Amino acid sequence: MTDILYSLLGGVIAIAAGFALLYRFSRLDGKMVAVVVALLVVGIYMPSVIIRWPGADVFAIHLAIYLVTVYVLGIISSQRDARRKAGESERWFHWGPAAIVIFFMVVIAVNSVYILMAQKGLDSKATHWLLPEPRGGGEVSSHFPGTVARDFRKQQDEFNQFQQRIQEQEARAWQIRKGWLGEARANQTSRFKLRVLDKDGTPIGDAEVSGVFLRPGDSRQDQPFAMQPQAGEPGSYLAELVLPEAGRWELLLQVRRGEQTHEIKATTRIEAAR
Repeated sequence: MTDILYSLLGGVIAIAAGFALLYRFSRLDGKMVAVVVALLVVGIYMPSVIIRWPGADVFAIHLAIYLVTVYVLGIISSQRDARRKAGESERWFHWGPAAIVIFFMVVIAVNSVYILMAQKGLDSKATHWLLPEPRGGGEVSSHFPGTVARDFRKQQDEFNQFQQRIQEQEARAWQIRKGWLGEARANQTSRFKLRVLDKDGTPIGDAEVSGVFLRPGDSRQDQPFAMQPQAGEPGSYLAELVLPEAGRWELLLQVRRGEQTHEIKATTRIEAAR
């Protein structure tokens, strides 16, 4: 959050200073100064985000706040120009512009908090104060990156390929049996077993099996793994895993034999360590 606040506050101060200098020392009125400064903001900020993309949410809030700052300054200076032309005395304070400035300051603060919570979560004291303790044990996580195992809708061709693979998988009709050997507990070695049969019930023992356990709400704890064939039991594969937190986990598993790929999605629950 500190970086975001610094960039927002620093940008607003720089825009206000540039606007004031251009308005004071040029012959342009308030509206024209606002147009020039807005173009400068876009021309300077856009290349920087193209070089180092900060994320859509950070980009949107920065550009919005910067342009709103220019807009508010344009309103204030335009009103000043109008009073000057009408021969009225100039007033540097008015409740209307002040209310607009205060409103957008509140918007900046609230949106910065939202971005902080989404990216890094709250600190430990605030988390324990605001959020309940998890029923399954473990630590509370307050940031929300989400888990996206496969985002096939980013591009239409990727989605079409996904649909084709689903149809091929259904026609192949492999039989997949999976589960933990014994009780799976957090921070303890647990054995995960998979058995693969073709549609006729023949074991498939020459496949490559890999996957990842996905932690909802904290992608930093995702656990990729590979499974090894189990000796003396064709078609069976085994992996030993240590998952760090109790609670719900999502599983994405791939079984590959040659050019054939079979994908399984499931969920499981890990018990708290004893």
